Amino acid sequence: MLRRVFATLWIIAGLSGCGTDSTVETGLAARPARLITVGAGDHSAPSQFVGKVASAHTVELGFEIDGTLQQLPLPEGALVQAGDVIAQLDPERFELALESARADHELAEKTLSRVESLKASGTVSQAELDEAVARAKLTGLAVETAQKDLDDTVLRAPFAGQLTKRLAENFSPVARLSPVVRLAPVESIEVVIGVPEQLMARLNPATLSKAAVRFTADPERLFEAQWLDYEAEASRDTQTYDVRFSLTESPSWPVLPGMTATVLLSMATPSDAVIQLPLSAVQSDAAGNFFVWTVERDTSQVTKRPIEVGMPSRKQVPVLAGLELGEQVVAAGGAWLYDGMQVRPLGDN
Repeated sequence: MLRRVFATLWIIAGLSGCGTDSTVETGLAARPARLITVGAGDHSAPSQFVGKVASAHTVELGFEIDGTLQQLPLPEGALVQAGDVIAQLDPERFELALESARADHELAEKTLSRVESLKASGTVSQAELDEAVARAKLTGLAVETAQKDLDDTVLRAPFAGQLTKRLAENFSPVARLSPVVRLAPVESIEVVIGVPEQLMARLNPATLSKAAVRFTADPERLFEAQWLDYEAEASRDTQTYDVRFSLTESPSWPVLPGMTATVLLSMATPSDAVIQLPLSAVQSDAAGNFFVWTVERDTSQVTKRPIEVGMPSRKQVPVLAGLELGEQVVAAGGAWLYDGMQVRPLGDN
């Protein structure tokens, strides 16, 4: 669940705290903990999610007829333009079928011409003429069908793209509509990240002010991106929702599917001055709900306080509801606390 998302960030945060350390006089049984006073922080630091490059609308291409694959010359990774030949079936039997259809049609046309002449002289009936006309039309359609089958022995790229996978080899039998190659468009680059359900409830184009992508292959540059779409169903393996971003500018070097990227999201907030807590202060229960331990100044006793959080940065997480400025919370050491337990500032004797 979402607890795993914060795990890495909690490790980075360590036992670091923020705000004003407090000194509270308690009994000898009080447990040491790092305490901070809740204050406003800068919410301008973007949240970071690790993702990967995904092919935009990858399609698998196949022939509309069955046959024997004669040519598949392109290697995986090859770039093609719309209309380029990708593969071809052995055309021999389709050429013979076309010749046969043309011969039948030629004979039907000659027969129709003779019947029309005989009808004019009253030698044949109207029924015989109708039959000849129908025969000529049917053989004409057979020629068109045979010509289309012959044309379909050549597989062409429907759009400019990159051949990402060969799914058949030369001289192998190919069934009708059986995939032969996998083709991905190259005009757009998309990056997919996994967002946990609690954060997904607050992530949408309206709450997003800016998105940028950093590639492992070029870590010094940021490329602007925009929200594209998302999966409405969580992944069974990670229980996260796939969110897809499209780059508005492309790197000068080839970007291939599967490459690692980091997506940086800046959230739109009414004010940059919001409550911020160190990641180590935020706890998560078995149900994935977030909470902190607040400290009563008079008794030094802790109370479990549910909170709502926003998108975390590397070191801090914004608190959207559940806390007020000036309250005192446990910034580190909260994993061993319980309601009513007394604490004292870490370092006090």
